[in-house]
Amino acid sequence: MTDYDIIVVGAGPIGSTYAYKMAKQGYNVGLFDMKNRIGQPLQCAGLVSTNICDTKNLPKECIDNEVKGANLYAPDKTSIQVEKDKTVAYVLDRVMYDKYLFDRAINEGVTPHLGERVLDVDIENTVIKSIENKYSSNIIVVSSGPTCHTSKKMNPNIEDKHFMGLQYTVRTENQDTNYVNLSIKQPLLPGFLWEIPTSPFTKRVGLFTNGSYKESEQILKMQIKPTDTIIEKHNGLIPRYNPNKKIVENNTILLGDAAGQVKPTTGGGLISGFNCAEIASINTNKMLEEQDNTYLLNYQEEYRKRYANEFKAQQNVQNIIKDMTEDDFNYMFKQLKKYDVDRIISQYGDMDNQTPLLKQLVKTGTIFKLVPKIGVRRLKNIWKSR
Repeated sequence: MTDYDIIVVGAGPIGSTYAYKMAKQGYNVGLFDMKNRIGQPLQCAGLVSTNICDTKNLPKECIDNEVKGANLYAPDKTSIQVEKDKTVAYVLDRVMYDKYLFDRAINEGVTPHLGERVLDVDIENTVIKSIENKYSSNIIVVSSGPTCHTSKKMNPNIEDKHFMGLQYTVRTENQDTNYVNLSIKQPLLPGFLWEIPTSPFTKRVGLFTNGSYKESEQILKMQIKPTDTIIEKHNGLIPRYNPNKKIVENNTILLGDAAGQVKPTTGGGLISGFNCAEIASINTNKMLEEQDNTYLLNYQEEYRKRYANEFKAQQNVQNIIKDMTEDDFNYMFKQLKKYDVDRIISQYGDMDNQTPLLKQLVKTGTIFKLVPKIGVRRLKNIWKSR
């Protein structure tokens, strides 16, 4: 006899959401997390597109701010502004939001195990081991973040790679809360800097990069104005998408950051994670109803079908960006202004689905005017998965 129908390892937003969905269908779910306080420390920029509304997972009280566009800055400070005539993104109180999703799961009947670190997931026997106990289940869902040991078990020949994220919460002077600021710095490529207003007098200043911590911290500190006050500092790892990564073995699946289900260009994983939690919940329900674990493989295939082309296109964009120089970016931004590309970006740009914009830029020939040094063939193939 098993202790649970389903065990979920990791009570972040994606793990909690999946646990809630399964408990809502009547399953006995145990939710484990090594932390005693959900949502802390903050490890996310908290900016998410309004597409999150489609997942039906966001209460209004968790929204700190709404933005309608972005200011993009080249290394020489040449800038363009892209925007829509309505809200395009929400700035979330991620601590409150993570706690809301966790509490929702518990209120639906999920059994919490906070402060109980899972030391091992026995994939063959569908058992987890903590310091003092063992727990068995029919299905184990591992959503424990980018340094997941179960991922390494499933993929012994794949080295998990990560970007580093650094962020400060800052008290600042009165600011425009309608726009986020994104800046290019050569040492951070293919990453970038961001300033996200959370209120008229507070913002999140951060970056993600493949560079060193020391150099990145120096760059981040240079973004802080003399009149700014740093309230909190945060850092964490952002998983890199790997199309070859296996996320199902026996009756154990990976979900969210543990599965690398994040956008390569920005490291954002909330919406893709929520969508994958929905795919996983549908297929694990079928698996339990029919006692046929081929449905778990369906989860893996449906996830790849939905995201493989988009994520691969974003990876290809990253590969182009990391080879560009500051002069390339300065030239490109001047061309963006010259040919009014901000209008095209405003019309076709989408934080989550970037291939429509890429294809439009190629279709109109605009992209070849931006950075002539990049080969035509390479640009035309940026959205191809192979």
